[in-house]
Amino acid sequence: MVALTTLVAAAGLLGGAGLRAPQAPLQRTGRLSMMPSSTPRVPYKYPGMENPVWVDVYNRMYRERIMFLGQGINDQFANTIIAVLLYLEQESAQDSVGMYFNVPGGYMKSGLAIYDTMRIMPYKIQTVNMGISAQVASFLVAGGTKGERFSLPNSRFAMMNPGIDPSYDQEGNPRTRIMQATEMKVEVEEVLRDKKRMLEGFSTFTGRSMELLRADFSRDFYLTAPEAMEYGLIDELLAPKRPEKLASRSAIKLPGLG
Repeated sequence: MVALTTLVAAAGLLGGAGLRAPQAPLQRTGRLSMMPSSTPRVPYKYPGMENPVWVDVYNRMYRERIMFLGQGINDQFANTIIAVLLYLEQESAQDSVGMYFNVPGGYMKSGLAIYDTMRIMPYKIQTVNMGISAQVASFLVAGGTKGERFSLPNSRFAMMNPGIDPSYDQEGNPRTRIMQATEMKVEVEEVLRDKKRMLEGFSTFTGRSMELLRADFSRDFYLTAPEAMEYGLIDELLAPKRPEKLASRSAIKLPGLG
C-alpha cells in the first residue's frame, strides 16, 4: 500500500487534471476536445483517513489503474499520460492497467512517446476504444497487450497517414509556412520516417505484411469495430455484462419495421 503522503502528492501532481491538459492545435483535428468542461466529483477515502474527500471521477478511476484518454494527443498531454504510467509502475509492477480511448487524433511523435512508455512497462496494458480512435490513437489501441485489446461495438477506427504539422499563430489561427525547398525536403523525409514507423508497428500488431499495409494506407480509411477485429487491431468486442440484454434487444421491434 502506498503511503498516504505519496498518494496526496500524486493527487496534487496528477490529480483531477491527471488525464487532461490544455489543448493545442492538432493535425487534422482542429482544437477538438472530448473531455467535459466540468468534471463530476466522487468521494474517495485515502488510506489512513477516517473521512472521505471529494475527487474528480477521472482521478478516482486512475486510483483503480483505469485511465481515460478523451482529447487529442499533444506533447503536454503525452507527458501527463507517461507520468501516470510511470507512477502506476511504482505502485505495482504486476497489476494491469486499463486505457480507455475516445480520441480524435493528435501528433504522431507525442503518440509514439506514449507507445514507447507502454511497451517498457512491466504490467499488462488493456486498451479499449470507446468511440473514436483516430490516427495515432488507433496505433495506441492496437499497441496494447495482445489478447487485452478491446472495442465497443459501435466504435470506429480512423486510420490516417501522418502529415506535416500545420503552423498556428498565438490566437490559434492557421498561418502559411514559408519554407525553402531544402527545408520542405527535410520535413517530407521526417513525415515518411513517421509513416514507416507507424506501418512497422501496425505490421507487428496485426501480422499483416508491410506491402499490404502500404496499399491500405495509400489513403485514409475507416474501420468499424468488427472490421478492426478482423484487421487485427483488437482482439475482442465487448458484449453487454448482462446476457439477458442480448436476448431482449433481439426482441425489440422498431417503429416502421413491423
